Amino acid sequence: MKKYFFLLCAAAFMACNNTGNDAADQKLKEGAEKIKEGIETKADTVGAYLNEQKEKASDAINKQKKEIDEKIESLKKDGSKKSEEARKKLEDTRSQLDKKLEEIKNSTAETWEETKQGVDEALDKAAKEWQEFKSNFKDLFK
Repeated sequence: MKKYFFLLCAAAFMACNNTGNDAADQKLKEGAEKIKEGIETKADTVGAYLNEQKEKASDAINKQKKEIDEKIESLKKDGSKKSEEARKKLEDTRSQLDKKLEEIKNSTAETWEETKQGVDEALDKAAKEWQEFKSNFKDLFK
């Protein structure tokens, strides 16, 4: 009888011990779920920020390209040799901006800062070239 009582107590102890482990396992699972949700939320926030930054950079480049396209069209109408030379320079600048748009599109969170720096440099360069261009071809832009 003592044997059976001992076995019964041992079984009860094991059952209680397993219940404690189940509760601990459940708490660990709940904690892991909360961490996972937090990471997903952070990833969504970073993704939204990156998309917003990409959109702003793309808009700035597209605005610059639109101005260049308008000037290219007006130069095509002129038809002079000087306007042809000016148009080719503008098309080169536009081509550089197209490359930057592609870089923006293909950038990731890891490469964004480098891409953004390149975009900023390209926009600055395009603005400087535009100022030089206007001063060199004043007679074309009255």
